[in-house]
Amino acid sequence: MATATTRTIASLTTYRDHAVILRKLDYGEADRIFTLLTRTHGKVGAIAKGVRRQESKLGPSLELYGHIDVLLAKGRGDLDVVAQVERLPGSRIAGEVERMSHAALIAELAERVCEDRHPVDGVYELTVMALDELARETDPRRASAYFLMAALDLLGYAPQLAYCVSCEEPLAARPAAFSAAAGGFLCSRCELSGMPHVPLAAIKVLRLMASGDLQTYRRLKLEGELMEEVEHVLTSQLEHHLDRRLKSLQFLHDMRTRSS
Repeated sequence: MATATTRTIASLTTYRDHAVILRKLDYGEADRIFTLLTRTHGKVGAIAKGVRRQESKLGPSLELYGHIDVLLAKGRGDLDVVAQVERLPGSRIAGEVERMSHAALIAELAERVCEDRHPVDGVYELTVMALDELARETDPRRASAYFLMAALDLLGYAPQLAYCVSCEEPLAARPAAFSAAAGGFLCSRCELSGMPHVPLAAIKVLRLMASGDLQTYRRLKLEGELMEEVEHVLTSQLEHHLDRRLKSLQFLHDMRTRSS
């Protein structure tokens, strides 16, 4: 016999899509609300009825940051209803705190740049790639940094890395000052007195990332201090263009401060 929930879904218009689970929120006694980044419908809010019950068939596939094939029923309000779901093939993100925190950064930025039901070209594909890279990468910082560079480029905020952002002269092969407000690096003639310099090695890594050569980037040996320099440039550039700081970035910063 069909349940009341099954009969309700059957009476609604349904659609199928691929999606990444960006966020989840417990609702009521057994339900859960999800924020999904879908391939063709943009960011969608959806409720999974009874998913927190042990016997739920939906629960095992609705993991946070998972990549899924989902059948959604268009709800009468802002939330659609999860009717069917199947996890798509791919690596799963291990549950350690740092790796999940980097996944949260990727998800938070993806959610921030998308409006409800208005897909932004490339964001879904980039998010899927970044989470897959995060699942396989030994150092989660590398995967999220690559995502930040790609996201900045996609959004039109990529920093100028080859030329002085002020006078437009080619940058010399030396450390250089970075200004997020200006939008890139400054040559020695244009930098302000006392500005800290980013090492040349970090600038070269940033240029490789900007080229989109993921295979070569994977082979690089990036020590902690070098990775910090790369992250600082990317996060400074990103936060300059956002209306408020990303909570996940602040959490990562606080976590590293406590452990240092």
